[in-house]
Amino acid sequence: MVSMNWEIIGHEWAVNLLSRHIASDQVRHAYLITGPDGVGKRTLAMRFAQALNCTDSKKAGEFCGQCRACQFIQREQFPDLHIVKAEDVGGILKVEQIRELQHQLALSPYEGKKRVALLLRFHEANDNAANALLKTLEEPAPKVVMLLTAQSKETLLPTRSSRCEILQLRDVSSDQIEEALVERGEEHGNTALLARLAAGRPGWAFHYASNPELLDERTEHLEDLIKLLTTDRLERFKHVELWTREWERERKRGGKHPRLRALGALEHWVSLWRDAMMLAYDATAEQRNIDRAQDIQMLVRALPREQISEILGKLEQSKRDLQKNANVRLVMETLMLDLPRILEG
Repeated sequence: MVSMNWEIIGHEWAVNLLSRHIASDQVRHAYLITGPDGVGKRTLAMRFAQALNCTDSKKAGEFCGQCRACQFIQREQFPDLHIVKAEDVGGILKVEQIRELQHQLALSPYEGKKRVALLLRFHEANDNAANALLKTLEEPAPKVVMLLTAQSKETLLPTRSSRCEILQLRDVSSDQIEEALVERGEEHGNTALLARLAAGRPGWAFHYASNPELLDERTEHLEDLIKLLTTDRLERFKHVELWTREWERERKRGGKHPRLRALGALEHWVSLWRDAMMLAYDATAEQRNIDRAQDIQMLVRALPREQISEILGKLEQSKRDLQKNANVRLVMETLMLDLPRILEG
């Protein structure tokens, strides 16, 4: 279901709350929107900015999508919209960026009803940047609304999150995501798989639908995992060395940072291993990797369910380590020591 006229998949409660705040003139000075990457945090924040500044909406709390403010906010060209984020996903949001933002927020709105500061992935802010923002959160300028996004409120210090209205976005059902994919013209053969793999994140599903090569990359990652499970440690270390060299070459050619490449592989490994654990424990949760049933069944036949659960924890810990900027090669080599060896056949 698309929420009201905000064109958001799911999160009806959040749309209704923000709309009521605008309609009743009770807009808070700061909001913290949390949830996993791709769940809709940025989209919700942008729609809120449009609803705040729309000049032609028929009802308070909604937006027309056609006026100058709505159009320019959508294109990120509105003079009273300030988007601040780390240069790269997994990078660092720096204090200089916060100081420049504070200078802009001290000015009256140029043409909008409100100045809107959107601080994306604020969990990537370094300590100096987070400390610099604290004064602005404590003493907000009039006609300024600050929107912060983060993976969870726990990734920020309580002194920051406590000064915001917190909206914790929850997973969207796979049925809702599949329905939205069909409405957007995605081939029906892919919609069920994408909706399951999205794990409640509409943005993830739309991103993969628009970039089909990412599904090919997923296949490669999963086949690498199954192959690694049949090899010894020496062979695994050779694989890690080859990966890190190739990833570094790609980075120098303008490609993704090696950390993002490793995180992408681990996301797919975690997803497959999670399905194996669900099957091993006869859980009722739906399977995500519906095209890899044979691999999932192989893991369940070959390993005790306690070991499957343990390895899932190791994979998730590796993801957390990489998100904290740990050395990519060291994390992957450590994981190679933890993965079990399964004899072929």
